[in-house]
Amino acid sequence: MADMPVDRRVEIVTDAAVIPAPERQRNPVPPGQAGQAAVLPWLLRRIAFVGSLLLVGFVVFSGVEGLLQANSLDDRIVETEAEIEQLRRDTEQLAALVAWLDSDAYIERIAREDLGMVRPGEESFGVHAPGRGTLEINRSPWWANLLPEEVEVAK
Repeated sequence: MADMPVDRRVEIVTDAAVIPAPERQRNPVPPGQAGQAAVLPWLLRRIAFVGSLLLVGFVVFSGVEGLLQANSLDDRIVETEAEIEQLRRDTEQLAALVAWLDSDAYIERIAREDLGMVRPGEESFGVHAPGRGTLEINRSPWWANLLPEEVEVAK
């Protein structure tokens, strides 16, 4: 029994038939051709693996970069919309100023206060305060002083 070769294949027994185990081939290249032909499949598998890793890395990196750009654009959109809203409010205030400057009430006020004009039948007089008081600093825009007190100005 020592001279007999041992069959290491495993057979699977089922109810229908006996299925022999497939033979394993460690080296698909016939003996004598074990040079470049044996290395070629291994090299191709390695190249394919590295190439697929590079491809996956490129796709992931491109996707992340695209997401970052999308977030940046979303932030810029929000900032721009806020700026547009502020410009709309400024436009409304300036339109109110133009309407006030074109009104008869403003023209009469300037004529009375700055030019000292009076209507027929009225008398003009002035009161001079003794000494100088403290100077009040106004932090609103220059044109806000031209508006009547009923018009609200955002600071």
